[in-house]
Amino acid sequence: MKIRLSRGKKKSWYGGSLAILALFCAFACLPEPILAQEKYPAKSINFIIGYPGGGTTDVCARPLVTAASKILGQPIVVLNKPGGASAVAMASLKNEKPDGYTIGILPSGAVFSQHMRKVPYDSAKDFTPIMQYAVYLYGLVVKSDSPWKNFKEFIDYAKANPGKIRYSTAGAGTPQHLVMERLALKENIRWTHIPFQGGGPAIANLLGAHVEASSQTTEWKKHVEAGTLRLLAVYGENRMADFPNAPTLLELGYDITAASLICIVGPKGLSPQVVETLHSAFKKAMEDPDFIRVSRQMDQPPVYRGPEELAKHIVKMNEEVGSLIQRLGLQEK
Repeated sequence: MKIRLSRGKKKSWYGGSLAILALFCAFACLPEPILAQEKYPAKSINFIIGYPGGGTTDVCARPLVTAASKILGQPIVVLNKPGGASAVAMASLKNEKPDGYTIGILPSGAVFSQHMRKVPYDSAKDFTPIMQYAVYLYGLVVKSDSPWKNFKEFIDYAKANPGKIRYSTAGAGTPQHLVMERLALKENIRWTHIPFQGGGPAIANLLGAHVEASSQTTEWKKHVEAGTLRLLAVYGENRMADFPNAPTLLELGYDITAASLICIVGPKGLSPQVVETLHSAFKKAMEDPDFIRVSRQMDQPPVYRGPEELAKHIVKMNEEVGSLIQRLGLQEK
Protein backbone atom coordinates (compact mmCIF):
# COMPACT_ATOMS: atom_id res chain seq x y z
CA MET A 1 0.00 0.00 0.00
CA LYS A 2 2.76 2.40 0.96
CA ILE A 3 4.77 1.52 -2.14
CA ARG A 4 1.83 2.25 -4.45
CA LEU A 5 1.22 5.57 -2.71
CA SER A 6 4.87 6.56 -3.01
CA ARG A 7 4.91 5.76 -6.73
CA GLY A 8 1.75 7.81 -7.26
CA LYS A 9 3.28 10.87 -5.63
CA LYS A 10 6.44 10.50 -7.66
CA LYS A 11 4.44 10.27 -10.87
CA SER A 12 2.35 13.33 -9.94
CA TRP A 13 5.48 15.39 -9.19
CA TYR A 14 7.09 14.37 -12.46
CA GLY A 15 3.99 15.24 -14.49
CA GLY A 16 3.68 18.61 -12.80
CA SER A 17 7.30 19.42 -13.57
CA LEU A 18 6.75 18.64 -17.24
CA ALA A 19 3.72 20.93 -17.31
CA ILE A 20 5.69 23.81 -15.78
CA LEU A 21 8.56 23.22 -18.21
CA ALA A 22 6.14 23.22 -21.16
CA LEU A 23 4.58 26.47 -19.96
CA PHE A 24 7.99 28.09 -19.62
CA CYS A 25 8.93 27.00 -23.15
CA ALA A 26 5.69 28.39 -24.50
CA PHE A 27 6.42 31.84 -23.02
CA ALA A 28 10.00 31.70 -24.27
CA CYS A 29 8.76 31.04 -27.79
CA LEU A 30 6.39 34.03 -27.89
CA PRO A 31 7.18 36.46 -30.74
CA GLU A 32 9.56 39.25 -29.71
CA PRO A 33 7.09 42.11 -30.46
CA ILE A 34 4.57 40.67 -27.98
CA LEU A 35 7.16 40.44 -25.22
CA ALA A 36 8.44 43.94 -26.03
CA GLN A 37 4.94 45.40 -25.80
CA GLU A 38 4.51 43.97 -22.31
CA LYS A 39 7.50 45.84 -20.90
CA TYR A 40 7.55 48.91 -23.18
CA PRO A 41 9.69 50.91 -23.05
CA ALA A 42 12.53 48.58 -22.13
CA LYS A 43 15.32 50.61 -23.75
CA SER A 44 16.12 54.06 -25.11
CA ILE A 45 13.88 55.70 -27.73
CA ASN A 46 15.17 57.61 -30.77
CA PHE A 47 13.44 60.91 -31.52
CA ILE A 48 13.97 62.27 -35.06
CA ILE A 49 13.84 66.03 -35.75
CA GLY A 50 14.06 67.11 -39.39
CA TYR A 51 15.82 70.42 -38.70
CA PRO A 52 19.32 71.26 -37.41
CA GLY A 53 20.13 71.71 -33.74
CA GLY A 54 19.61 75.22 -32.44
CA GLY A 55 16.52 76.06 -34.50
CA THR A 56 13.08 76.73 -33.06
CA THR A 57 11.83 73.16 -33.60
CA ASP A 58 14.89 71.62 -31.98
CA VAL A 59 15.17 74.06 -29.05
CA CYS A 60 11.49 73.77 -28.07
CA ALA A 61 11.36 69.98 -28.45
CA ARG A 62 14.30 69.20 -26.17
CA PRO A 63 12.75 70.13 -22.79
CA LEU A 64 9.58 68.26 -23.80
CA VAL A 65 11.65 65.19 -24.69
CA THR A 66 13.63 65.43 -21.45
CA ALA A 67 10.44 65.59 -19.37
CA ALA A 68 8.85 62.67 -21.26
CA SER A 69 12.02 60.62 -20.80
CA LYS A 70 11.78 60.99 -17.02
CA ILE A 71 8.12 59.93 -17.09
CA LEU A 72 8.84 56.87 -19.26
CA GLY A 73 11.91 55.89 -17.27
CA GLN A 74 14.07 55.48 -20.38
CA PRO A 75 16.39 57.87 -22.29
CA ILE A 76 14.99 59.59 -25.39
CA VAL A 77 17.80 60.38 -27.83
CA VAL A 78 17.30 63.31 -30.23
CA LEU A 79 18.56 62.69 -33.77
CA ASN A 80 18.70 65.73 -36.06
CA LYS A 81 18.21 64.77 -39.72
CA PRO A 82 17.76 68.05 -41.64
CA GLY A 83 16.83 68.41 -45.27
CA GLY A 84 13.88 69.12 -47.54
CA ALA A 85 11.71 70.85 -44.91
CA SER A 86 11.83 67.62 -42.84
CA ALA A 87 11.18 65.39 -45.87
CA VAL A 88 14.48 63.56 -45.26
CA ALA A 89 13.55 62.85 -41.64
CA MET A 90 10.04 61.70 -42.49
CA ALA A 91 11.32 59.34 -45.20
CA SER A 92 13.69 57.85 -42.63
CA LEU A 93 10.98 57.52 -39.95
CA LYS A 94 8.57 55.84 -42.36
CA ASN A 95 11.00 52.94 -42.80
CA GLU A 96 11.62 52.34 -39.10
CA LYS A 97 10.25 49.29 -37.29
CA PRO A 98 6.85 50.12 -35.70
CA ASP A 99 7.90 49.06 -32.20
CA GLY A 100 7.84 52.46 -30.50
CA TYR A 101 11.62 52.83 -30.31
CA THR A 102 11.87 55.40 -33.11
CA ILE A 103 9.44 58.30 -33.26
CA GLY A 104 9.76 61.90 -34.42
CA ILE A 105 8.28 65.26 -35.27
CA LEU A 106 5.96 65.77 -38.23
CA PRO A 107 5.97 69.53 -38.92
CA SER A 108 3.76 71.49 -41.29
CA GLY A 109 6.69 71.84 -43.72
CA ALA A 110 6.73 68.08 -44.29
CA VAL A 111 3.00 68.15 -45.07
CA PHE A 112 3.45 70.99 -47.56
CA SER A 113 6.45 69.33 -49.22
CA GLN A 114 4.57 66.23 -50.35
CA HIS A 115 2.25 68.40 -52.45
CA MET A 116 5.06 70.36 -54.11
CA ARG A 117 7.41 67.58 -55.16
CA LYS A 118 7.89 63.84 -55.09
CA VAL A 119 8.66 62.56 -51.59
CA PRO A 120 8.76 58.92 -50.41
CA TYR A 121 5.98 59.28 -47.85
CA ASP A 122 2.37 60.37 -47.36
CA SER A 123 1.95 62.28 -44.10
CA ALA A 124 -1.71 61.22 -43.80
CA LYS A 125 -1.15 57.50 -44.47
CA ASP A 126 2.38 56.42 -43.57
CA PHE A 127 2.57 57.39 -39.90
CA THR A 128 0.84 56.73 -36.60
CA PRO A 129 -0.28 60.02 -34.98
CA ILE A 130 0.67 60.31 -31.29
CA MET A 131 0.17 63.94 -30.22
CA GLN A 132 0.30 67.55 -31.38
CA TYR A 133 2.03 69.78 -28.86
CA ALA A 134 2.61 73.17 -30.52
CA VAL A 135 2.32 75.47 -33.53
CA TYR A 136 4.82 77.76 -35.21
CA LEU A 137 4.64 81.53 -35.47
CA TYR A 138 6.13 83.17 -38.56
CA GLY A 139 7.26 86.58 -39.74
CA LEU A 140 9.14 88.54 -42.40
CA VAL A 141 12.38 90.18 -41.24
CA VAL A 142 15.03 92.41 -42.81
CA LYS A 143 18.25 93.88 -41.44
CA SER A 144 17.68 96.91 -39.26
CA ASP A 145 20.01 99.01 -41.44
CA SER A 146 18.02 98.20 -44.58
CA PRO A 147 16.09 101.00 -46.31
CA TRP A 148 12.70 99.38 -45.60
CA LYS A 149 11.05 100.71 -42.45
CA ASN A 150 7.76 98.86 -42.95
CA PHE A 151 6.13 96.12 -45.01
CA LYS A 152 4.68 98.47 -47.65
CA GLU A 153 8.08 99.98 -48.43
CA PHE A 154 9.53 96.49 -48.82
CA ILE A 155 6.75 95.35 -51.16
CA ASP A 156 6.95 98.58 -53.21
CA TYR A 157 10.70 98.08 -53.69
CA ALA A 158 10.26 94.43 -54.68
CA LYS A 159 7.62 95.36 -57.27
CA ALA A 160 9.79 98.12 -58.73
CA ASN A 161 12.97 96.02 -58.77
CA PRO A 162 12.22 92.56 -60.21
CA GLY A 163 14.70 89.89 -59.15
CA LYS A 164 16.63 92.07 -56.69
CA ILE A 165 15.09 90.66 -53.52
CA ARG A 166 16.45 87.35 -52.28
CA TYR A 167 14.75 85.82 -49.26
CA SER A 168 15.70 82.83 -47.14
CA THR A 169 13.56 80.13 -45.50
CA ALA A 170 14.09 76.81 -43.75
CA GLY A 171 13.31 74.98 -46.97
CA ALA A 172 11.23 74.77 -50.12
CA GLY A 173 7.65 73.79 -49.41
CA THR A 174 7.53 75.24 -45.90
CA PRO A 175 4.53 77.40 -44.91
CA GLN A 176 6.75 80.49 -44.80
CA HIS A 177 7.88 79.79 -48.36
CA LEU A 178 4.29 79.41 -49.50
CA VAL A 179 3.34 82.76 -47.92
CA MET A 180 6.00 84.52 -50.01
CA GLU A 181 4.81 82.78 -53.16
CA ARG A 182 1.25 83.88 -52.45
CA LEU A 183 2.42 87.47 -51.90
CA ALA A 184 4.39 87.36 -55.17
CA LEU A 185 1.33 86.16 -57.06
CA LYS A 186 -0.90 88.76 -55.44
CA GLU A 187 1.45 91.69 -56.10
CA ASN A 188 3.01 90.45 -59.36
CA ILE A 189 6.47 90.35 -57.77
CA ARG A 190 9.51 88.45 -59.02
CA TRP A 191 11.92 87.63 -56.21
CA THR A 192 14.30 84.75 -55.50
CA HIS A 193 13.80 82.07 -52.89
CA ILE A 194 16.96 80.79 -51.18
CA PRO A 195 16.09 77.65 -49.16
CA PHE A 196 18.23 76.31 -46.32
CA GLN A 197 18.10 73.18 -44.17
CA GLY A 198 16.78 75.04 -41.14
CA GLY A 199 15.79 78.38 -39.66
CA GLY A 200 19.19 78.99 -38.03
CA PRO A 201 21.11 79.02 -41.34
CA ALA A 202 18.30 81.04 -42.99
CA ILE A 203 18.65 83.82 -40.40
CA ALA A 204 22.46 83.62 -40.35
CA ASN A 205 22.52 84.30 -44.08
CA LEU A 206 20.34 87.37 -43.62
CA LEU A 207 22.63 88.65 -40.85
CA GLY A 208 25.57 88.08 -43.18
CA ALA A 209 23.84 90.12 -45.92
CA HIS A 210 23.72 87.14 -48.32
CA VAL A 211 19.96 87.71 -48.71
CA GLU A 212 17.79 90.80 -48.31
CA ALA A 213 15.04 89.25 -46.18
CA SER A 214 14.01 86.09 -44.36
CA SER A 215 10.54 84.57 -44.14
CA GLN A 216 10.88 82.33 -41.13
CA THR A 217 9.76 81.02 -37.76
CA THR A 218 10.96 82.84 -34.67
CA GLU A 219 14.68 82.09 -34.95
CA TRP A 220 14.80 85.84 -35.66
CA LYS A 221 13.32 86.83 -32.28
CA LYS A 222 16.52 87.51 -30.32
CA HIS A 223 17.95 89.48 -33.25
CA VAL A 224 14.85 91.65 -33.50
CA GLU A 225 15.01 92.24 -29.74
CA ALA A 226 18.72 93.11 -30.06
CA GLY A 227 17.98 95.60 -32.82
CA THR A 228 19.95 93.89 -35.60
CA LEU A 229 16.84 92.75 -37.50
CA ARG A 230 13.51 94.47 -38.17
CA LEU A 231 10.19 92.58 -38.12
CA LEU A 232 7.94 93.86 -40.92
CA ALA A 233 4.91 91.56 -40.59
CA VAL A 234 3.68 88.33 -38.99
CA TYR A 235 1.65 85.54 -40.58
CA GLY A 236 -0.78 84.53 -37.84
CA GLU A 237 -4.37 85.56 -37.28
CA ASN A 238 -3.29 87.85 -34.42
CA ARG A 239 -0.27 90.00 -33.60
CA MET A 240 2.46 88.48 -31.47
CA ALA A 241 2.41 89.41 -27.80
CA ASP A 242 6.12 90.30 -27.74
CA PHE A 243 5.93 92.36 -30.95
CA PRO A 244 2.62 94.23 -30.79
CA ASN A 245 3.74 96.82 -33.36
CA ALA A 246 4.25 94.24 -36.12
CA PRO A 247 1.02 93.93 -38.16
CA THR A 248 -0.46 90.71 -39.48
CA LEU A 249 -0.80 90.17 -43.21
CA LEU A 250 -4.55 90.14 -42.63
CA GLU A 251 -4.36 93.66 -41.23
CA LEU A 252 -2.30 94.73 -44.23
CA GLY A 253 -5.08 93.68 -46.58
CA TYR A 254 -3.93 90.18 -47.58
CA ASP A 255 -6.12 87.15 -47.01
CA ILE A 256 -3.04 85.15 -46.07
CA THR A 257 -2.05 83.19 -42.96
CA ALA A 258 0.51 80.43 -42.53
CA ALA A 259 -0.79 76.97 -41.64
CA SER A 260 1.07 75.48 -38.71
CA LEU A 261 1.57 72.06 -37.15
CA ILE A 262 4.15 70.48 -34.82
CA CYS A 263 3.26 66.94 -33.79
CA ILE A 264 4.78 63.63 -32.75
CA VAL A 265 4.27 60.54 -34.91
CA GLY A 266 5.67 57.06 -35.27
CA PRO A 267 5.92 54.63 -38.18
CA LYS A 268 2.65 53.20 -39.46
CA GLY A 269 1.47 50.23 -37.40
CA LEU A 270 2.33 51.26 -33.83
CA SER A 271 0.24 49.26 -31.39
CA PRO A 272 -2.51 51.10 -29.45
CA GLN A 273 -0.71 50.25 -26.19
CA VAL A 274 2.52 51.91 -27.36
CA VAL A 275 0.63 54.95 -28.67
CA GLU A 276 -1.17 55.37 -25.35
CA THR A 277 2.06 55.05 -23.36
CA LEU A 278 3.82 57.67 -25.47
CA HIS A 279 0.79 59.96 -25.65
CA SER A 280 0.33 59.91 -21.87
CA ALA A 281 4.01 60.67 -21.24
CA PHE A 282 4.25 63.54 -23.73
CA LYS A 283 0.92 65.04 -22.65
CA LYS A 284 2.14 65.09 -19.06
CA ALA A 285 5.47 66.53 -20.27
CA MET A 286 3.63 69.57 -21.67
CA GLU A 287 3.15 70.65 -18.04
CA ASP A 288 6.92 70.74 -17.46
CA PRO A 289 8.08 74.26 -16.41
CA ASP A 290 11.15 74.17 -18.68
CA PHE A 291 9.03 73.28 -21.71
CA ILE A 292 6.55 76.06 -20.92
CA ARG A 293 9.37 78.58 -20.39
CA VAL A 294 11.23 77.73 -23.60
CA SER A 295 8.02 77.66 -25.67
CA ARG A 296 7.26 81.15 -24.39
CA GLN A 297 10.76 82.41 -25.10
CA MET A 298 10.74 81.01 -28.63
CA ASP A 299 7.12 82.02 -29.36
CA GLN A 300 6.05 78.47 -30.13
CA PRO A 301 2.62 78.31 -28.43
CA PRO A 302 1.60 74.93 -26.96
CA VAL A 303 -1.43 73.43 -28.74
CA TYR A 304 -2.67 69.95 -27.81
CA ARG A 305 -4.39 67.32 -29.97
CA GLY A 306 -4.70 63.65 -29.05
CA PRO A 307 -4.12 60.76 -31.49
CA GLU A 308 -7.63 60.57 -33.01
CA GLU A 309 -8.14 64.32 -33.38
CA LEU A 310 -4.61 64.71 -34.75
CA ALA A 311 -5.20 62.03 -37.39
CA LYS A 312 -8.27 63.92 -38.66
CA HIS A 313 -6.39 67.24 -38.57
CA ILE A 314 -3.53 65.88 -40.69
CA VAL A 315 -5.98 64.59 -43.31
CA LYS A 316 -7.77 67.96 -43.39
CA MET A 317 -4.49 69.91 -43.65
CA ASN A 318 -3.40 67.76 -46.58
CA GLU A 319 -6.66 68.45 -48.40
CA GLU A 320 -6.41 72.22 -47.87
CA VAL A 321 -2.69 72.50 -48.61
CA GLY A 322 -2.90 70.29 -51.68
CA SER A 323 -5.69 72.41 -53.10
CA LEU A 324 -3.80 75.66 -52.40
CA ILE A 325 -0.52 74.50 -53.95
CA GLN A 326 -2.33 73.23 -57.02
CA ARG A 327 -4.14 76.55 -57.37
CA LEU A 328 -0.82 78.43 -57.15
CA GLY A 329 0.83 76.09 -59.66
CA LEU A 330 3.80 75.38 -57.37
CA GLN A 331 4.19 71.66 -58.05
CA GLU A 332 7.63 70.74 -59.33
CA LYS A 333 7.57 69.16 -62.77
